[in-house]
Amino acid sequence: MMNALPEDDEQKKARVQAYFGRTAESYVTSETHRQGVDLQHLLEIGEWNPQQTVLDVATGGGHTALAVAPRVAHMAVSDLTPRMLEKAREFLLAQGVTNATFQLADAEHLPFADALFDCVTCRIAPHHFPNVARAVQEVARVLKPNGLFLLIDNIAPADRDLDHFINEIEKRRDPSHGRSYTVAEWEAMFTQAGLQVEYKEQIRKVYQYDTWTMRAQLAEQEKAALERYILQSDERIKAYFSVQTREDGHLHNLSADAVLLKGRK
Repeated sequence: MMNALPEDDEQKKARVQAYFGRTAESYVTSETHRQGVDLQHLLEIGEWNPQQTVLDVATGGGHTALAVAPRVAHMAVSDLTPRMLEKAREFLLAQGVTNATFQLADAEHLPFADALFDCVTCRIAPHHFPNVARAVQEVARVLKPNGLFLLIDNIAPADRDLDHFINEIEKRRDPSHGRSYTVAEWEAMFTQAGLQVEYKEQIRKVYQYDTWTMRAQLAEQEKAALERYILQSDERIKAYFSVQTREDGHLHNLSADAVLLKGRK
């Protein structure tokens, strides 16, 4: 029997569009995406002024754009998935944002001119991109000289077994997941794109299992299988990811890491 051919990048992007088209509303209402210390810290290290033009790549529910928009002149909001972008647009307009425009955009082929933006933001999204290095290069291209790239994304530990575990459970929860990279891999991609890393912060995030799987609309059978996989993992892995169970033995929550990077062109 022949093995199935691996997905190409366009097939992967179609999978991402299908996933976020189906789950768009749950990402708009997600408390994890709506708030959090990572978003607050992004706002703190941004060098905002009321003349700036800013691009939010892969906006998802639009929460980063909502936080940044009042601080700048113009907010360009982009996403690969039409339904996700429409839901973000509805959300931002309902919140009173008046300085935003909305653009369907592939992060790896941004439909914007060179050196157009003072700042580009991208939060909790690149682990879905088929070619993250290409996306970082595109960010560098559309940034003005001295412009900033503010990135937040889920990361994998440097340890090989821990890296495998976090990417495996992410993929089982969400088939559109590509890869959570290590901090070292992220720094290398910034450097290769001509971005100097000026700030780096690792942030631990707690995932309540029922909420985390509900947001992905994971079927009950798949949710149960993923729970078994996590609970039957090596004790060292469970300790690192702070796997906690309820009194009834079912999985309550686990923790994983994200990185906040500030890169200057």
